[in-house]
Amino acid sequence: MPDKASLPADRITYRIPLRYLPDYRGRRLVVRGDDPAALVSQLGGEDLGGEALDSLAYVQLCGLPGDADVMMQWAPGLGIDLVLDKPADQFARLYHYAKLLDQHPVRVSLPVEPGFEKAVKLAWSLQFAVRLQLDQPEAALIEVLASLLDDYLHRSQVTQPIDYFHTVLLGFCQGEPVNLWAIQEEDPALARDVDDRGQQRLPGRLAGADVDVDVDVDANPAAFVDRWVAYLLAAGAECADCPFLASCRGYFKWPRSDYDCDGVKALFRTLEEAADRLRADLAAASRSPAAQSPAAQSRADNR
Repeated sequence: MPDKASLPADRITYRIPLRYLPDYRGRRLVVRGDDPAALVSQLGGEDLGGEALDSLAYVQLCGLPGDADVMMQWAPGLGIDLVLDKPADQFARLYHYAKLLDQHPVRVSLPVEPGFEKAVKLAWSLQFAVRLQLDQPEAALIEVLASLLDDYLHRSQVTQPIDYFHTVLLGFCQGEPVNLWAIQEEDPALARDVDDRGQQRLPGRLAGADVDVDVDVDANPAAFVDRWVAYLLAAGAECADCPFLASCRGYFKWPRSDYDCDGVKALFRTLEEAADRLRADLAAASRSPAAQSPAAQSRADNR
């Protein structure tokens, strides 16, 4: 078990199994478990009140057991992340958690793999947010992602964020590139995972990855993303000419640096074009007669 005194006092969020909660209290946490009753009983007042609640980012419920009623009135406002390991097989279990939205923001996290789209579509029909756990998707999965992105951009029924689409779109709209590693909660400057044996490891795909390049991920992990981008540029990767490098930061070149990014570039391009249209629509609306009326100007001046 880690010595608490040895943990760095920084902005890192530690994703921990519930049983290691006593060792990590006082840090910014994501606590995971597969038993709703255990989460409710062991995350008590010292974890859910005042400043302590501010340090608890959200809880993860893994495996999705059939009954989550015990969480209905527990810790209102606390985010709950429903983790699907096999979305094509487990997606129907999401129905059991729809009532959680009465008291909690709820997100579904799931890997992009064959059949995952069934879970995404059910999640958005239930009004859950979604986080897509990406690797280096092949052409067939790119096609599915493109279809889901079109739904996200154009279907009025999709009212909750689907990341990474949502945050990248906002970044394009605001002209401020966002770090895809951070969106995916895999930037080692911001996150660490703790495994079931209590061992700290780098987040997400970085832990134990079989990479085709000589890059020491464990050396200064807080600076890994910048070092990875520098490596790719020095190696002559296609990132040098990619208009989306400021957002992607080489995310899709891990772990295989020779991955062909044409498909993911097309997704980025769709998001960029959607942001351009949105900005144009907002600008046109601001120039409309209604927007320039004395009443509208008065409202603007009072903001």
